[in-house]
Amino acid sequence: MKVVISCSGKFHAFALAEQLEKNGMLDTLYTAYSSIKNPVAKLLVSRRDKEKINKNKISTCLPIAFGMKLYKNPFFWNDLFDMWVAFNIRRSDASVFIGWSGMSLHSLNAAKKKGMIVILERGSSHIQLQQQILNEEYKNFGINFQIHKKTIAKELIEYSVSDYISIPSIFVQDSFLEYGVDRSKLILNNYGVGGYFIKREVDKNDLFTVLYLGKLSIQKGLIYLFDAILSLTKKGYNIKCLFVGTIDLDFEPTVQSYRDNSLVFIGQRDHYSLSDIISGCDIAVQPSLQDGFGMVVPQILACGVPVIVSENTGAADIIEDDKNGYIVPIRNSKAIADRIEFLYLNSEKLAEMKQNVLSNPLDLSWDAYGDRYVDFLSKNV
Repeated sequence: MKVVISCSGKFHAFALAEQLEKNGMLDTLYTAYSSIKNPVAKLLVSRRDKEKINKNKISTCLPIAFGMKLYKNPFFWNDLFDMWVAFNIRRSDASVFIGWSGMSLHSLNAAKKKGMIVILERGSSHIQLQQQILNEEYKNFGINFQIHKKTIAKELIEYSVSDYISIPSIFVQDSFLEYGVDRSKLILNNYGVGGYFIKREVDKNDLFTVLYLGKLSIQKGLIYLFDAILSLTKKGYNIKCLFVGTIDLDFEPTVQSYRDNSLVFIGQRDHYSLSDIISGCDIAVQPSLQDGFGMVVPQILACGVPVIVSENTGAADIIEDDKNGYIVPIRNSKAIADRIEFLYLNSEKLAEMKQNVLSNPLDLSWDAYGDRYVDFLSKNV
């Protein structure tokens, strides 16, 4: 069995390609850019692709990569990428096509004409629920949020055309069921974590440190974390919250309005050195309003740090309440503050939870993710 993967960006496509390569199943990975394949174009992005994939099996299109980087029209460039892949797979003799949502309709149809089984990768909730949640939240910021109408229309057809839709969490699964997608069409497979995320011994001061890891944007529910931290520092608690990640332009004014010594914004850091930062924190909070899985959660757990997540962060699947973290409602600063305060005041409980994370590790590796994917393909293709 040979499998074609198509994704204009990185997402978890390279991790999946590495797993299929390891199992002798990868035919081609179509992507706009790869530092493995295009080392001379490293100025394009800062990422380093360390996945073990035969570069002869990677097919890239640098003009599209540059277009995505320089121009703000993701639908256009993703659609162009989709057409490029559809043209190329006409000559493929693979039996399975896996494409990312919003950038695969032409490819899915071309693959079906070739008799391939077609699988759509959707990392977020059903696009109509995503639109609803984000539109509600952006209104609180005085912004009219709208996913590109052509993107919504394209994804809905992709859902219909696909033989299967691969999704990362129960939260995403429930959203698809709510919008009438048959359960038998859904492949539920939690994402994994790279082996370079491990607990490290770092110098730590006595300051209680909370971590947020990831892009800083409206959809991540960060104002509720801001409010939670500030409510605790007003009580005189010696707490700081470290924010690691880039800030979206439309969220920058909000960040500026919340500037406080207890909120520390350090920007993006190299992906492969994050373990040092994570290991120096006491707990982490991921309060997303909608997040298909939140791959930072297994990364944080792998470093021995408990995580407070919202119920709409798909990685709630791997949080055992009161064991390795807590699950709280979305848009609820008080619930976040209460959990942080409890652990701040109960050092023994915090130590117990940290020990739970380390002594009861979940199998969150990409190898486990790949094994589940290969098992599904072997039984259903």
